[in-house]
Amino acid sequence: MPELPDVEWAARQLRAWLRGAVVRSARSTDRRVLRPTSPAAFGRALSGRRVRGVSRRGKWLRIELDDGHRLFSHLGMTGSWVERDAGAGPERHERARIDVARDDGRRSSLRYVDARRLGRLVLAREDIPEWRALGPDPLADGVDARSLAVPLGRSRRAVKDMLLDQSVLAGVGNVLATEALWAAGIDPRSRSDALSRRDVAKIVRGLRAAIERDLARDRPGCGAEGASPEGAHSAYGRAGQPCPRCGAPLVRQMLAGRSTTFCPRCQVRRTSVRAARARDDA
Repeated sequence: MPELPDVEWAARQLRAWLRGAVVRSARSTDRRVLRPTSPAAFGRALSGRRVRGVSRRGKWLRIELDDGHRLFSHLGMTGSWVERDAGAGPERHERARIDVARDDGRRSSLRYVDARRLGRLVLAREDIPEWRALGPDPLADGVDARSLAVPLGRSRRAVKDMLLDQSVLAGVGNVLATEALWAAGIDPRSRSDALSRRDVAKIVRGLRAAIERDLARDRPGCGAEGASPEGAHSAYGRAGQPCPRCGAPLVRQMLAGRSTTFCPRCQVRRTSVRAARARDDA
């Protein structure tokens, strides 16, 4: 699934494509992707409107229109936005189409493509609950050890599970969490409340590095098709291969319904709250 860097890339592309644009027409026949909006309402609401801006929070995109309408886009597992010439035929797995005219005279067509139809396009007059429920965005809001330590210190859940909680950190997915924990040398099964302040600081540094590295990578697409190749990571997708740090074979386990890859030798498992406090006091 596209994660924060991939969706940020999509937001940057949409801003470039929609800058100074007026929607000439919009259409979709896919009720599943548009739920609960009908295809007819989708077309009526967007047609003739000027785009005021494109923003991103976590894994959600928001296209703001001049009459107050907002089109929210979640890419799901396989969703992406592509730009085509105005007269180009439909894309394979195309779920929605927005034809625009820009102030510079250029006309183009934005297509939402989603093979498995797991993404969503939500039309609303105000921010939707999913957007409002998101926690701090590591890129838009920043993330620091002190603020992250608060929710982690209140939970007995595994730290990997907490990092994937979108109300804790918006936009962090399996790839970023796996890479951040490997960089920090922390076992993903560690109890969140058993982490010391130093542990959390290491996780924050690992998360920042993973985001920066992924944002700097060239992408062939705008969404799922631009997602990171597995070979670009230190731990994610490398189960059975040597750990880049210590050489031990990386292992893959299921944790809270998601697969996670880690090094059983150099990623330390934290289980004791008392030990964490002692490390903080040392």
